[in-house]
Amino acid sequence: MTLPNPELTPAASDDAAFFEPLAQSAQTLFGVAHTPAGRQKLLAAMRNRQARLGLATFAEYGALLRREPGEWANLWPRALAGGGAFFRPAAQFEVARELILEWSVMAPERTLRVLSLGCGPGFETTSLAVTLEEAGLRGKNWQVELHGLDLNPEAVAAAENALFTAADLDWLADGPRKKWFTPRAGAFHFKTHLAPPIHLAVANAYEPESWPCHHLAGAFDLIFCRELTFEAPPRAPRQLARILRQTLAPSGFIFTAPGEFLPDSSGDLHLEERGGVTYYRRGTAQVKVNRHHQTRKERSGRTGSAPPPADIPDPLPPRESQLLAAAEDELAAGRPDAARALVGEALLGALDRGRPAPEAWALIARIETALGRPESARAAEELWRG
Repeated sequence: MTLPNPELTPAASDDAAFFEPLAQSAQTLFGVAHTPAGRQKLLAAMRNRQARLGLATFAEYGALLRREPGEWANLWPRALAGGGAFFRPAAQFEVARELILEWSVMAPERTLRVLSLGCGPGFETTSLAVTLEEAGLRGKNWQVELHGLDLNPEAVAAAENALFTAADLDWLADGPRKKWFTPRAGAFHFKTHLAPPIHLAVANAYEPESWPCHHLAGAFDLIFCRELTFEAPPRAPRQLARILRQTLAPSGFIFTAPGEFLPDSSGDLHLEERGGVTYYRRGTAQVKVNRHHQTRKERSGRTGSAPPPADIPDPLPPRESQLLAAAEDELAAGRPDAARALVGEALLGALDRGRPAPEAWALIARIETALGRPESARAAEELWRG
């Protein structure tokens, strides 16, 4: 499998002399160039800022960064920004809905607080809003709050607009599309009045004291915090784990991206798995694995059929198999960060197809070992062995 070049493209090789010292400065300032994928994002953000400022060459923008250090504040959020897609992977949102319904039976009060940390341009918050509404708690007189925070003001503005293209909604059949969206100006607007209120704000995930909802620390029952550590400096995952532990309610849940771990030295956050979906729960004593758990949707489609064999999972589809093979090559070549990105895509693809991927967890354990993160390697190995 051919991998995209994570560095400068050949057409832009003349910019290399200017990009390298800027990438080093970025690494010193905020770690965004820590991985090959981070370097791609940094370069794209720099070129975007160059164009928006009307500068003729990349060298001119580099000179501006050196002359006006305040420009880094404009660049940083854009260098960290990602795209998004609705309900990807869908299995995460389905498992989150199941967990919330199970938790609600014993909840001390009829209040559910949800946090989307690094919420992006609205895909995640909208997906969570639909998930929470379809859980039916508001119809049972529950107070449901959904907070979304992101460092990028442009992403927060897009999430507030809640306006999406027809291509964005390819995931929806006609019925749900008409239920949740209304056509507007050649696009589709999310019907926010049908869902729990979404409170959006610009904030840095690593500075909880600046969050508008900081007074709710320790009160969030469900947190989605995905891909915030992949392009961050080595110490960031442990720092983020501490912040999330302080933010999470005593019986709450945390969802990270597939293959993303929270090294928690307190022993208070415990990793669990349902049908290939991993999440952290507070208050349990060990990693719990339910490899062949089926969501309610999957069970309804398998009425009267036998459960899948416990030890013989279906073969991975060709694309996911190719991604894992390419990840093996990257790891063998001494590029564990590139290998991890490929394994993450394989996990996403497997979850989209409703298939756990223990092969991927086995490889992640080796990648985390190569990256010098023994706690994450042990967690991945436990998931692999089941």
